[in-house]
Amino acid sequence: MHVRSLGPAGLVSSAVGLGTGAFTGAYGPVTKHECVRVIRLAVDMGVTMIDTADFYARGEIERLLGESLARRHGDALIATHGGVRAAPRGEPLVIDGSPAYLAKACEASLRRLRTDCIDLFYLSRVDPHIPVEESVGKLAELVAAGKIQYVGLCEASAEDLRRAQTVHPISVLAVEYSLRQRSAERMTLAAAADLGVGVVAYCPLARGLLTGSASYAVSAREQSALRAVGDRAAELDVGITRLALAWLLEWRSDVVPVPGTRSLAHLEMNASVSDICLPPEICSRLAELFPT
Repeated sequence: MHVRSLGPAGLVSSAVGLGTGAFTGAYGPVTKHECVRVIRLAVDMGVTMIDTADFYARGEIERLLGESLARRHGDALIATHGGVRAAPRGEPLVIDGSPAYLAKACEASLRRLRTDCIDLFYLSRVDPHIPVEESVGKLAELVAAGKIQYVGLCEASAEDLRRAQTVHPISVLAVEYSLRQRSAERMTLAAAADLGVGVVAYCPLARGLLTGSASYAVSAREQSALRAVGDRAAELDVGITRLALAWLLEWRSDVVPVPGTRSLAHLEMNASVSDICLPPEICSRLAELFPT
């Protein structure tokens, strides 16, 4: 597995990571045993970035990671999100970037992950009621206390990213980013590049569209584009999923995609894309199919 440097503080990650949203059962039934097997195989294969959130299954996925990696924390780079409070069942999550809550969330994640220091801690969303400098200031204190190693932001604006960077080095900006969903290119990725901030792409397979298993409707234009991607994948003999991930790696050298899966076979397929080299002209043609 190839590696990539992310951000100004020295964070190094595998070129492809593992998202854990599928472990919640959101995309179909999954057992704890299946999740543990995926986690451990990922680490065996050199996948270091494992991306989760404290609100996934109300903290149970963090606990699962803590159990699965109890003796292998040094082999993984666990990234988790804080700053969003759980609400009563059926209610939307509540953004809370207050320093007091972030400190509380960090302590809870440390316990569930069974570690003394969280490798990468994201401010899950910028709280509209609290200056981002205050939220990141608390995370900087947690870094100084040895409880967090690297700080990230998730779906922050370019302005908030720049303001946060004046308080503490931001290593990673997490955004939804894929061959199909590229709005971040004209919103925040330019700022990330200017600041030397790395990018973690969640939903890099467009919520199933680039695997052929999307459960949502798409336009006729997108259906045509998807067929064209499939044709190109067939020509290269790589499969549409691997082509979509390989495109991300070639399109931007500062991106680490974190596709989620419950399948060992899919995990192996996703991890193998770091060995695929796509010529620039193919990348450009693919990008033209799904313009920003």
